[in-house]
Amino acid sequence: MMKKRYLLIILVLSFNFTFSQVGIDTQNPRGILHTDGQKDNPVSGTSFTPAQQSNDVLITSEGRIGAGTHNPTVKVDARNSGNGAIGFGTSALTATAADEGAVRYNSGMEYSNGNQWLPLLTTQPAVSKVIIIAAKTDNTVKLVTPAAATTTGLQNRASNYLVGWTKAFESNSGTSFNASTGVFTAPRNGVYVATFTTDLAPLAINYTTDPLNPIQIEAIWQLYDNTTGLLSTNIVNTVKCVNTMSSNSNGNIDAGSNCTASFYMTTGQRLMPYIWFNLNGSATAGFSLNNTGGYNNLTIAEQ
Repeated sequence: MMKKRYLLIILVLSFNFTFSQVGIDTQNPRGILHTDGQKDNPVSGTSFTPAQQSNDVLITSEGRIGAGTHNPTVKVDARNSGNGAIGFGTSALTATAADEGAVRYNSGMEYSNGNQWLPLLTTQPAVSKVIIIAAKTDNTVKLVTPAAATTTGLQNRASNYLVGWTKAFESNSGTSFNASTGVFTAPRNGVYVATFTTDLAPLAINYTTDPLNPIQIEAIWQLYDNTTGLLSTNIVNTVKCVNTMSSNSNGNIDAGSNCTASFYMTTGQRLMPYIWFNLNGSATAGFSLNNTGGYNNLTIAEQ
């Protein structure tokens, strides 16, 4: 009777041991599931050569997968002294369906940010990256729409598209930024960081408070598609940076704003800056920029 009890205990322990670590073609599993592709692992011990590990695949108790390594430090780890490459296939899933963090191959590596597939930029462009520096020293604008006629003088409670820039520097081909129109055109797909600052000539703020139109000045970047149109239907994205101002001022003060934003632009898409302000009751184009001290500047840099 006692021998049967001992035998039952040994069988139970053996069953638990067998199913706590499963080895395929190895008697010495190092994880919950361990396969030895070449059957070249030692039957005992914890010492394995890189060559022995290179043909193994295992799953650890932490849920990590090691391909060619017994010590995965991330969810899937293929780093070893041999071939550690990971192959990615194509996918017809939308970026939304794949969800953010997914990676696929599509004539180049792409990742999903949850809304769209974006390229992983792994090589430098054949030409130097775009860097643009420009300043504005006059009061020329295009009011209401960027396709309107050029006007001298900014207008309260209107879109003042900033044209007539003076280009201080442009790398690459030197043709991506049209200083006359204030339009930047992306020469290739990529991420571009754009910033501009503006400062109105000192003025007295005097306007009746309107909850629907608070007293403020806004610096705005407007991104257009890769056609030639400059209508609202051509707008891809708008980034607005707002500075609120006091309701009234006894003396003249500077009202300024700035806006910095990053845009992923495809070849031919266009970027243009403008300002909108609500500072007094005047509806005429009679406002001026403070263009004597270098306050109105623009920079665009390709990342």
